[in-house]
Amino acid sequence: MGIPRLKYSHLRLTKVERGGFFITLLLFTILLIIDHLQKSADSFMIDLDSKEVAAWLASYDSVIEANAQRALRIYPFNPNFITPAKADRLGLTAEEYRRFQEFRQAGKWINSVDDFKRVTRVSDNWLNEFSSLFKFPEFADKPKFEQPVQGKKIPFALATKEQLIRVHGIGPAIAKRIIDAGEKWGGIAYEQELHMIYGITPKLKDELLRSFVFDEKVIVPRNINTIYPSDLTEIPGINFSLAKSIWEFVRLRQGLNALEELHALEEMQPLLFEVIQLYLYAMKNEPEGI
Repeated sequence: MGIPRLKYSHLRLTKVERGGFFITLLLFTILLIIDHLQKSADSFMIDLDSKEVAAWLASYDSVIEANAQRALRIYPFNPNFITPAKADRLGLTAEEYRRFQEFRQAGKWINSVDDFKRVTRVSDNWLNEFSSLFKFPEFADKPKFEQPVQGKKIPFALATKEQLIRVHGIGPAIAKRIIDAGEKWGGIAYEQELHMIYGITPKLKDELLRSFVFDEKVIVPRNINTIYPSDLTEIPGINFSLAKSIWEFVRLRQGLNALEELHALEEMQPLLFEVIQLYLYAMKNEPEGI
């Protein structure tokens, strides 16, 4: 059965007419899409004159200005490490920076504002503006300690705080501990005592002994079985808490036959035991007069 023909001839379209119809439909569809896009764009438009936009722009400008100021600000620095970019920001001339580089490449160090001026030959105006930002290492601020001649070393009991901090590695806090320990113990006569001071390492001990000598003092050893906690606190390295533990340990054992029994105490360190041996001995039922 074939496809029926259209009854009315005026409804039949030619090939050209069908093509024109489809082109018209396509153009109409495109126009609808364009109109829809324009309306959508209009709905998302930002009002540049609104208060919100003005506030955002002001905030953005302030951030940009702050970043610019931060970039221009020069922070404290070590004048031994000036890069070409840093030299440019500091306003050093090419000749001044060349002198600085030659000095540093020779393995030399700048340890003061006067050193920097002597090396670079910068103007006084430049120094007035930037020298307050110089940040030297701690050791550069300490005067060099001249090594005493052999036989002229200073006893710890006579050492001043100023003399002690001239030793490389000794700061004001450690110097004060050394002086306080010497006053409390009646002098510092042994290496073991020196190590009982907090902060004194074997390396620092060697540095100290290049310029200072141990004190002379007489130690009369005492029987650990007959002394009290207050007596124990006079021994270098023993605080009241440890003295109380040692005293209770001795009482519980009804006296010690040998100091080596103290190794059973958890707090007993080898170096501390060496110090204790200088000041104490152990003997039960010690005869009177000994």
